[in-house]
Amino acid sequence: MSIRTRFAPSPTGWIHIGSLRTILFSYFWQKNEGGDFILRIEDTDQKREVRNGVKGIVETIDLFGIKLTEGYGIGGDYSPYIQSERLDIYKKYAKQLIEEGHAYYCFCSKERLEELRAQQKTAGIRTQYDGRCRNLSEEEISKKLNDGESSVIRLKVPRDEIIEYIDLVYGNIKFNTNEVEDQVLLKSDGFPTYHLAVVIDDYLMKITHIMRGEDWQSSTPKQILLYNAFGWVAPIFCHVPNVLNSDKKGKLSKRKGDVAVIDFLRKGYTVDALRNYLSLVGWNPDPKIAREDEFYTEEYLIEHFDPTRIKRSNGAFDPQKLAAMNNVWINHYSVQEFEENLLKWMSMVNTNYVVDDVRGITEKTELLREIVNKIDIYLKSITLEQKLELFIIIRPRINTFEDMWIWLSCVFESSYFVSEDFLVFKEKITDTEEVGKELIYRLCMLDYWDQEQWESTIRGFADEEQIKHGDMFMLLRFIVTGKKISLPLREFMVLIGKEKVQSNFELFQKQV
Repeated sequence: MSIRTRFAPSPTGWIHIGSLRTILFSYFWQKNEGGDFILRIEDTDQKREVRNGVKGIVETIDLFGIKLTEGYGIGGDYSPYIQSERLDIYKKYAKQLIEEGHAYYCFCSKERLEELRAQQKTAGIRTQYDGRCRNLSEEEISKKLNDGESSVIRLKVPRDEIIEYIDLVYGNIKFNTNEVEDQVLLKSDGFPTYHLAVVIDDYLMKITHIMRGEDWQSSTPKQILLYNAFGWVAPIFCHVPNVLNSDKKGKLSKRKGDVAVIDFLRKGYTVDALRNYLSLVGWNPDPKIAREDEFYTEEYLIEHFDPTRIKRSNGAFDPQKLAAMNNVWINHYSVQEFEENLLKWMSMVNTNYVVDDVRGITEKTELLREIVNKIDIYLKSITLEQKLELFIIIRPRINTFEDMWIWLSCVFESSYFVSEDFLVFKEKITDTEEVGKELIYRLCMLDYWDQEQWESTIRGFADEEQIKHGDMFMLLRFIVTGKKISLPLREFMVLIGKEKVQSNFELFQKQV
């Protein structure tokens, strides 16, 4: 079956992780079934629109590599694909509803509506419009319009009817029309409400399947009623449960924390890992074809995506699971692919995106830029052979590309520091400074800077000083890296060279 589905964001902020999952599900679905995936911008709420918000949406989609077939910035047979340029279309269809008896003009003032709702709250009844203007005569309506009274257009919701529809996730859903308010369709400023615009656009653009967050589930009855009023067949709905914070106490919000897609990419998560992880937040493949390690490529997800396997319960976003998944992908890459993704990360950190224009450059981004620039300096200072060796030993030890700094910070004088762990360790050796000085002297006097000669030298010196071999190696680790845990010491010392080991010992002496 060929489908036409869409992603229809509002430019009121940047794309965040929850929205990205919905885009991915829609993308997998469309690719699996065949058909079209459309980008439409819903910008009727212009009071909340952020500067360059539309550009930011397109930019993030491109960064993530999602290929749309039609829509804003792409073109197609149903343009324009931005609602603010379709106002005449909405007015035409709103007046059609009036002419056919499915809508009416409402002249109630804002003050009257506020008073009505206050009275309903006090009485403990449902707060909704009371239909005061629902049955005005044609003469009354004409007079008010001719007098220039402000008005909106409301849907005339039929009473005492039970209507049902199928949701691919939640199954058969019924609602009583008495529970649905005579909603506003066209506001006094000529702009449509969301419900009118989305129904008209989805119909005219021949959308067959709609996947969106469950927040919109409560709006679906209003939209079903509009489809019925127009005499149109409603598309198939698929409401996706929310992505919750890791503590499961609320959904991820684009206004709280680092949940924008670009934030995660800048932290060093790969597109592959984000795609893989998010696909499993609230969905899983058929157990018959599922992998135990949950390692899924884009091709696999497209081939096996089934929207009916989306869970009804909300899925929690777990940063630790994402980090573990990213580690799996980093180690899955060939050395060449690892470097390609590393360079992409460095570029993303240093590039200004629309989100930076909206909220400014964050302290986190500034810190990442300092880290990236230093890593870049180091990588350019070593040979290709050394770089490949570094990638081989560092990959198993990082969850994100940002983690590389944990292991490489000691290469730079300004970032070298001896950790507090040394305070405990130094109790094992009587005079760590003198022992360390002699150890470094003996290593640097060797004819060849290689692991084989170090091994016998270190062990021999430990025997002379009656120090355990493990403690002597640990002292050397603290001297070279400042840390109790580091990259494999012997390989790392080859990479950074004799001169750097000597200079780090000088820094070590100053700090201990």
